[in-house]
Amino acid sequence: MSPRTLIPILACVLLALPACSGKSGTSKPKLAATVSSGGAEVATKVIPPPTLQPPSANEVLYVAHVEDSATGRPIGGAFCYLVRNIPEPLYLRSPKRADVVYSNRTPLHGQNSVKLNSETADKNGKLIMDGKMKWWLVSGKGFTPKLVEAGLANAGSTWPVTIRTSISPVASFRVFGPNGDLADNAICTMAPDANQPELTGKMGARGSTSGNVGMTERADDSGDVWFNRPAGRYRLSFSASSGKYRYYDIFEWDGVKTSKPIRIDLPKTSMAKPW
Repeated sequence: MSPRTLIPILACVLLALPACSGKSGTSKPKLAATVSSGGAEVATKVIPPPTLQPPSANEVLYVAHVEDSATGRPIGGAFCYLVRNIPEPLYLRSPKRADVVYSNRTPLHGQNSVKLNSETADKNGKLIMDGKMKWWLVSGKGFTPKLVEAGLANAGSTWPVTIRTSISPVASFRVFGPNGDLADNAICTMAPDANQPELTGKMGARGSTSGNVGMTERADDSGDVWFNRPAGRYRLSFSASSGKYRYYDIFEWDGVKTSKPIRIDLPKTSMAKPW
């Protein structure tokens, strides 16, 4: 190739390079990506989820669409757990591993799905496809935990479920024991400052209630705990994992997400309940 022919070709290549670079810099994120901040967000527009292949004769397909109850738009970044049992109240935020069949955060399109087959088993060898009911648990920062039926684990079945929920402000606390150490696994309650209505059904059969049903969480190993609550007046109740060193207070919550955890110091002697 002569030099006269090569020069025009090089010029065209150099002119094309900036255009290619600019295009790649403005590319949109993949639909499968979760929200970049790591927290849950309502999609600014409806994003279509991927098309799912139907289950085979020895599979069951569970599908959860998580949507904002106010706008109907998908929620990305929500934790979805497919569980084999209804978790106890203390484990609604993070269910026991033995009860979890599948877990993942929702992508931007708000859809989570999992296929199970006749050979899928848990770590103890117990088959998942047992013909029994499974449940979807939506949880994570920004949510009051929500539990819905996912469907029976029968081969050849598809169970699509739409879960409508909303993101609430997060109030964070850090619990310290009487000796100043972090109180891991502390029992923490943030309940509305009002009497709870009479319970019915199975819950009512358990007798009287303190008004804390569904309002209690366990702190993590660092003594941190967080609650999703709208603005209002709340009763705080904290204690060590053993139930000792009880702390009580009335908390006026402005509904603004806390920038850092609110410190709670458990007393050496349990306080008297003020309500």
